[in-house]
Amino acid sequence: MDIQAEYAAMARRAGELAPDEPLRPTLLEFAELVVSMCAEIGQHYGDWDRNAGDHIRAVMYDVPGLLPPPRQSPDEPS
Repeated sequence: MDIQAEYAAMARRAGELAPDEPLRPTLLEFAELVVSMCAEIGQHYGDWDRNAGDHIRAVMYDVPGLLPPPRQSPDEPS
């Protein structure tokens, strides 16, 4: 996922960017601040090593090492 393209698409949907207007540095900074705030909130959910904040950072900053491990289905043995 190209996160800056995603940010630009969201800004266009919100009417903040024209269809052919590039993502402005100030909008990029705003988006990064919102992501950071969400990740900080998510930091309090889950355990210390794996939590919602890590998952947000993994997706938004493309850091696969922070993704949670795949969940086992209830039918699979532990």
